[in-house]
Amino acid sequence: MGQSLNFTKAYANGRRSIDGVPAITASIPELMDEAFITSNYAQTPFTSIANVLATKGYATSFYHGGRNGTMGFDGFAKSAGFARYVGQNEYPDQQDNDGHWGIWDQPFMQFYARDLSKEQQPFMSCVFTLSSHHPYELKPDDAARFKGGPQPIHRTLQYTDDALRQFFATASAQPWFSNTLFVITADHTADIDRNGQHYTEATDYWVPLLYYMPSAVTPVQVERITQHIDIVPTVLDLIGHSDPFFSFGSSALRDNLMPCAVTHTTGAYLIIDQEGAQRFASHELGAAKVQSSKVRAALLEKQLMAAVQQFNNRLLRNELVVR
Repeated sequence: MGQSLNFTKAYANGRRSIDGVPAITASIPELMDEAFITSNYAQTPFTSIANVLATKGYATSFYHGGRNGTMGFDGFAKSAGFARYVGQNEYPDQQDNDGHWGIWDQPFMQFYARDLSKEQQPFMSCVFTLSSHHPYELKPDDAARFKGGPQPIHRTLQYTDDALRQFFATASAQPWFSNTLFVITADHTADIDRNGQHYTEATDYWVPLLYYMPSAVTPVQVERITQHIDIVPTVLDLIGHSDPFFSFGSSALRDNLMPCAVTHTTGAYLIIDQEGAQRFASHELGAAKVQSSKVRAALLEKQLMAAVQQFNNRLLRNELVVR
């Protein structure tokens, strides 16, 4: 975190892995009841980091240590333009399977680092880790290595953090390392206190978000609000991509829009700004019934209505690419 462009107020646009993947790789937020991946809209052309960079000659791949077909990740990766999907079936040693979700993070991340060295350059690749997910189990030796904390997830977070540390140790010795931008984030949050999550507070969507490239990105901590759907335009900004592309998000390096994060859950929309989260019931959006901080609420409601309107219209008209 100390060596990266570190956004300390970054938020997921959804509450499930199936929402996080389209938001992170294709700038598509969760603003409808059904997940984008399982909806009919996923069968229409849409913009992703993979198909944008493929036009520039990038090789593209999506790695996931889980079972092939889980949450439709493999089908989505294909629709998003990733040329290769590598899942549990393609991993060479099934003894590294955790018995729940797929391949343990540490061996899978080493496999990933080595496999990237076989890619044609330039390449764009995404890896989805899984060991810090419930039921939070580790091998006996690893369980003894990591002390954990007050929450069951803490021990597995330490394990995955160490898997990342080992990944970078291996990757840093590869010829492509110095010319690679790394982006690290979480697909969504987990229980952060003993009361669980209710998805009405900003902290219920709070995730780490780091852009790491020692040769080009100056390390700095930024408190500006940003969200998962901003990752694609921010990455394209950082690598100097100037051609037009479609995105529901905007680059976190620019200040042309009010920084905020949006999502939809349990019949309500949530918008997050510097002060926290504001919840609007779906049927009341536009009715100006929010009482707290009326000026701020009115501004957030207007921003949220614009986001929802653009999202709905773009999906209904199949306008998720530049024409």
